[in-house]
Amino acid sequence: MTFQILNLILYNEKGHNRIISFKSGELNIITGASSTGKTALLNIIDYCLGSRSCNIPQGTIRETVQWAGLRLKVTEGEVFIARKLPEGVKNTSEDIYYEIQQKVDIKEHNELKKTINRSTLKKILSDHAGISENIHEPVHGQTRHKLVANIRHSLFFTFQHQNEISSEKFLFHNQGEQGKTQAIKDVLPYFLGAVDDDYVSKIKQLRKNRRELRNLKQNLSEYEAIEGEGINQAKNLLIEAQDFGLWRESIPEKLSDSINALKKLQQSPVSMEEEIISKGGTFENLQDEQYNLKQELGFAKAKYETINSFKSDQNAYTAGADVHLTRLRTIGLFDDLTNQKVCPICNSNITEKSPSVDNIKNSLNLLDSQIRKVEEISPEMQKVMRELEDQIENIKNKLKINRQELDKIQKSNEQLASIHDHNAKRSYLLGRVSLYLESLPHLEDTSHLKRQIELLEVKIYNLKLEISDEKIQENLNSISSLLTKYLNRWAQEFKVEHSENPLRLDYNKLTIVADTENGAIPMNHMGSGRNWVGYHLIAHFGLHTLFVRKKRPVPRFLFIDQPSQVYFPAERDVTGNIEEIEKDEDREAVKQMYISTIKLIDELSPNFQIIMTDHAYIREKWFEKCVIENWREGEALIPKSWTND
Repeated sequence: MTFQILNLILYNEKGHNRIISFKSGELNIITGASSTGKTALLNIIDYCLGSRSCNIPQGTIRETVQWAGLRLKVTEGEVFIARKLPEGVKNTSEDIYYEIQQKVDIKEHNELKKTINRSTLKKILSDHAGISENIHEPVHGQTRHKLVANIRHSLFFTFQHQNEISSEKFLFHNQGEQGKTQAIKDVLPYFLGAVDDDYVSKIKQLRKNRRELRNLKQNLSEYEAIEGEGINQAKNLLIEAQDFGLWRESIPEKLSDSINALKKLQQSPVSMEEEIISKGGTFENLQDEQYNLKQELGFAKAKYETINSFKSDQNAYTAGADVHLTRLRTIGLFDDLTNQKVCPICNSNITEKSPSVDNIKNSLNLLDSQIRKVEEISPEMQKVMRELEDQIENIKNKLKINRQELDKIQKSNEQLASIHDHNAKRSYLLGRVSLYLESLPHLEDTSHLKRQIELLEVKIYNLKLEISDEKIQENLNSISSLLTKYLNRWAQEFKVEHSENPLRLDYNKLTIVADTENGAIPMNHMGSGRNWVGYHLIAHFGLHTLFVRKKRPVPRFLFIDQPSQVYFPAERDVTGNIEEIEKDEDREAVKQMYISTIKLIDELSPNFQIIMTDHAYIREKWFEKCVIENWREGEALIPKSWTND
């Protein structure tokens, strides 16, 4: 399961499309002058395959293209993917169209709409590439997160940008970006096949077996503890039961007898709750009685104070009235006052008419009568006050008795708490006895249990070997030997420097190394752009040979952008004819590069496809047969009509 590219399609906002057709299982060359869009093809394909951001250069393409699409050849048939280019200042779009059929047609512009998002696209493409469930777990102690390889990781090995193909520092696509170097190191063993496809399932099985082993060992340990030192737990429970008075027999020596004793103990628990409830109920009743008596005493005192205050006011009134009445009577002012016109006190003439003597006397008599009535009420008030005093005294006596009863119970609080605590401890003990009996394993021969443990330990040991770092490294070493064979074969084809020495891929530094008699020479210590381009091609040819032959889940295409640039600088490009290259050896090197590429395709056909964009144009039939488009004399990725519009 994997895929190759059949078509690249661009759509402008007017609904016109631009279709580039590729041949599966063959070399596809797009040759052309500078600034015709060759390098942008790589970014467009990458964007359609789910890149996080759109790296298509700003300018003509971003201004004219609204959607970009791919038609892919997959194991199940054909897939059509289209993704909308970002609008304005945005750098990505989640508008993605996806369709799979046995034979899928290229869609018209008006048919394009969002059917999936980028996350779903990555999962679908990972499935089409055949990427199975996988995981890379960092070495213990490292802070990196676990990594799961997907389609985006496989593209590290399928693209070679023009700035990468001639780099002496970086071998793989995007290797120079932050975090990508470590990601390549993490996923490379999986894509090479050093990590089994069922690596994750083996990890899950290992975890499951370990859980089962822990449970079995725990059961065996408990059983052996019961048979051996575990007897002490049963004895200790019975000793505690004796201390609480729950067990009055002797402590058995045998385990079976101790278990039977605990079962008997479990069936005859003793309760002391009635005694506690009874004492607790009496205490509460006395508290209620005390509350009611205090309420009653308060009411009686308030009533007594009210009557006493009234009596005090009465006494003050009668005393004052008697004083004034006595004074008036002793003066004798009202004797012989008939027709008196002069004031008997100040001897002044009386001009106003005075009240009659009879009226004044009547008023004095009325006042005297009222005072006498108030005095008559006083004995009744005295009687009521005496009754209230008796009632208050009686209530106080009852409160005294109530306090004495409460004090008696309060003095027994320690005993009550002791009874409650004692009972709680006995209940807790009985609970422990029940838990102990429930957790007892079935008392049977443990040979079967031990056999299960042995078998699981063997399975775990084998699984650990299969997924161990040592096993992965062993697989990687084996693969490295095979890869070295491929690298040396292509080094001879390209005639690069140090091709006579064994070559290898350094998985730690992610570079090609030549092992010479004078020591290891990494790619960045090898001179000239020609060697750097050659080693990039050698590395990727060797890797894809291995990917195809071992059926690894990597897309079956390799996109190489302008590999002849070190021989054929763009500023000297007129027609693309390699005759414009000054040195004969450089012209031969360019020809050999394409001849070797065709050899690789022939060896891996129909399971591998190479797309090359380049300035070079070799006027020979074998080369022209591979050219699918020539972007010169006005031809380019974007049609003139689009830019004119």
